[in-house]
Amino acid sequence: MPFQWGKNDCCLLVADWIRFATGQDVAADFRGKYRSENGAFKQLFKRGLNDVQSVFKDRLNREIPIAYARRGDCALVEFNGELVGGIVTVNAVVCVGENGLVTKPMSCVKAVYPLEPRNV
Repeated sequence: MPFQWGKNDCCLLVADWIRFATGQDVAADFRGKYRSENGAFKQLFKRGLNDVQSVFKDRLNREIPIAYARRGDCALVEFNGELVGGIVTVNAVVCVGENGLVTKPMSCVKAVYPLEPRNV
């Protein structure tokens, strides 16, 4: 499915994965409330957040060193000059691109948030 604000964007990709894997919906209060980039940022600002990184820090488990990333963890990824959400796979990370899912190398990962809390 191609990128679409409020349906298949980088934050909802991660939130949908977390909901599937854990049953917890970290985006329940965002779902269905925006359909554009401007609308997404309005929703963020209403909650005291200002970008994808602030959402991850607010909603996900505590950040861990990239070297400890495991398959299924959530990641902040540099993609087309922006930080976007992704999901760690085997030696790579999956993100939403213009035409659907894309795979990026782990060297693009700027931060990792474990799916389940863990001490490293």
